[in-house]
Amino acid sequence: MSKKKLSRREFLSTASAGTVAAVASGGIPLYGKTTGEAGNLAILGGEPVRKKPFPSWPQMNESIAKSLDASLRTRKWGRFGGKMVTTFERKFAELMGAKRCVATGSGTQALHSALYAVGVGAGDEVLVTPCTFASSVDAIFLLNALPVFVDIDIETFQMDPDKMEEKINGNTKAVEPVHICGLAADMDRINAVAKKHNLAVVEDACQAHLTEYRGKLCGTMSDIGCFSFQSSKILPCGEGGAAIGDDENLMEKLFIFHTLGENRKSKKRTREWVTMGPKYRMNEFEAAVLLPQMATLRERFNLRNENAEYLSSRLKEIPGIFPQKHYDGAGKSSYYHYALRYKKEYFNNISRDKFSAALRAERIPNSSVTYSYELNKEPFIEHTLNTRTFKKLYSKERLKRYREENECPQNAKHCEEGMWISHPVLLGTKKDIDDIADAIRKIYENRNKLT
Repeated sequence: MSKKKLSRREFLSTASAGTVAAVASGGIPLYGKTTGEAGNLAILGGEPVRKKPFPSWPQMNESIAKSLDASLRTRKWGRFGGKMVTTFERKFAELMGAKRCVATGSGTQALHSALYAVGVGAGDEVLVTPCTFASSVDAIFLLNALPVFVDIDIETFQMDPDKMEEKINGNTKAVEPVHICGLAADMDRINAVAKKHNLAVVEDACQAHLTEYRGKLCGTMSDIGCFSFQSSKILPCGEGGAAIGDDENLMEKLFIFHTLGENRKSKKRTREWVTMGPKYRMNEFEAAVLLPQMATLRERFNLRNENAEYLSSRLKEIPGIFPQKHYDGAGKSSYYHYALRYKKEYFNNISRDKFSAALRAERIPNSSVTYSYELNKEPFIEHTLNTRTFKKLYSKERLKRYREENECPQNAKHCEEGMWISHPVLLGTKKDIDDIADAIRKIYENRNKLT
């Protein structure tokens, strides 16, 4: 009999259902050699796989310090009068291949401003995914519009285009796809549905800096694309955000809205306020922190992709671990998180949270919480629906139907299985990546000892 080692997929495709069940329950080891007895598991008192910390984030260097100091010494700390913000806007637009960029104080502010610019307002509805951060939904609520949740594709964690049309009605104004974890959503199909129903598209690319899809960059395949520069992001400055686009009229509308509704190009007088608007301007210090990092952004991006590809190749050897899937046409991704699904039936039914804790004990940072909540069921949804404003804007019948239809079963399943390893972990060496895979393999081989 051949001793060739089968991959997980080869094994599952050739084995009988009974054999697969036996492997999943721990009755038959998939691989003959184990890494050791249960005592080797760090969570049970053994030595952890990882001996040193992974790279920290955000990273600090002398060029950032010099840029920040130079900005401080100008004593022109707001965007008007200074040069840092306008320089960053120009360079970020060039980097992304967009005609214009407007820098904001956060990604949430960029989304709010973008949705306003494309015409979303009171009484409108916007399609959005439940697998995202609350900001994606807050930006819709802030315009007194209704976020309508479209369930996800369980393998990609992204909005499922096949489930969009059933959510569209006469009040639907826009769709807000989210490139979750920095992997591209299926923009071809999303845009096709949006075009068919005359919907605006605002990309939430807050996690997807430089992510590629069919030769384009995320954030450039819609009316407006939005980004975040919050501390955890791959291009960080503490807070901060940006919106990019090619339509000058839309971008000017966005610009006016984000700066108190002031039209600085007015020919009537020096200053003219033409609409309502918040104060969402980026300050000079944030731009000063961002600018030096842009020189090495691509280098870090490529390293994360190299290491993510290697990690995926290693994880193919371990049953029950399914990395987030890319769509056809996707290129390199930002990998803001390296996301995966953990299938407990392959690990003797050890809970996802216990597996996560065991992995942390091996000193592999990870989270089973990051997006493991049903955002469409979070309290802020019901709180907003019960405000006086929303009760006036939407009929009892519409809100009743909204509650009844607010079900996303694939996302609910994802919330039981999803796990995330944040991007700084991918900035190390191949040995660092081996530690991640070895730790997961170690837990798998000792799964019967965890109860």
